[in-house]
Amino acid sequence: MRQAGIRLRAGSDGIGDTWGPYGNLDMLERALFIGLRNNFRKDSDLEYALHVCTQGGADVLELQNYGLYEGSYADIVLVEAETIAEAVASRPQRKLVLKRGEPIARYGNALFTAA
Repeated sequence: MRQAGIRLRAGSDGIGDTWGPYGNLDMLERALFIGLRNNFRKDSDLEYALHVCTQGGADVLELQNYGLYEGSYADIVLVEAETIAEAVASRPQRKLVLKRGEPIARYGNALFTAA
């Protein structure tokens, strides 16, 4: 499908719901599952798995202001890894998660503020 130019995307449709008890909204973990399911072995394949879970979804949904460039939303997950493939395969701890530039989790713990 990739060679045919078909855009692919992945999602996580809930957190432990009746359709799928494994959802946790972690797209890095979803990329790991895609790699495992499809027997991905090469770094380039693991990079593609993450692309499907991140940029692929944005492409299919035609999202604006998505990606790593000036002016985009500051949605990012920081992990310690030397390569994208290592980040997918090694299950690193999520050191910091930002949503629109605001920290929402550190070291696996959600940050809550009083509304």
